[in-house]
Amino acid sequence: TEFDRSLFGNVVEAKKDYIPVPRPSEAAIAKVKSYLGANPVGIFARNRQCYGRNLQPEFYQKLINSLRQKGYDPIWLGEKQSTLACPDPTVFDFTRQPEARDLELTLAMLSQCKFTVQFWTASTRLAAITGVPYILFESPDQIAGAGQEGYRMALTTDWNKKKLVLSHYWNVYENNDQGIALVEQAIDEMNADNWNHIYGLLEEELIVRLQVKGRLLWREQNDN
Repeated sequence: TEFDRSLFGNVVEAKKDYIPVPRPSEAAIAKVKSYLGANPVGIFARNRQCYGRNLQPEFYQKLINSLRQKGYDPIWLGEKQSTLACPDPTVFDFTRQPEARDLELTLAMLSQCKFTVQFWTASTRLAAITGVPYILFESPDQIAGAGQEGYRMALTTDWNKKKLVLSHYWNVYENNDQGIALVEQAIDEMNADNWNHIYGLLEEELIVRLQVKGRLLWREQNDN
């Protein structure tokens, strides 16, 4: 749209007009706590009919198992129309609840999460709104090329609040176990207060590193 072109065309100026979304009320937070375990982690599972980049239900079951082994309590988040139904019936699937249409309750749920994890989807902006750290698997072009996700992150995210994993979608799709290993690496590094990007399941890692370095240098020169 014309609005998006204006927004992404001049991120530095657009950030000056950013108005933070109000924090969820204490009543909303109290309501959602009944759904949550002691160490909640939000999962956003992309299932769009257009553009692809959806991962298998089997991948997400492995992710759920991995998070539980690390002591976390997964919850399923997102909009019903574009989110995969949770493959594990023991996980609370908020996307199938009527309350999921309430943005304040969604943000309240997110605000209580230790972090969120998502793959090739823009749901990171919801975590960013509430100041919750997130893990994002994304294609290099979306971050350091012509894609939109890098612009969204620059507009809405404090850069030390995320763990970005640069990976090619098909490599994760075809190598689920290696993808889960990258998630586990990201969690371990976040817990050690290491917010550096992870580069994995890439064909040309050196080129991607140079692309990202160039974009970061540009931001440093233009953000002030």
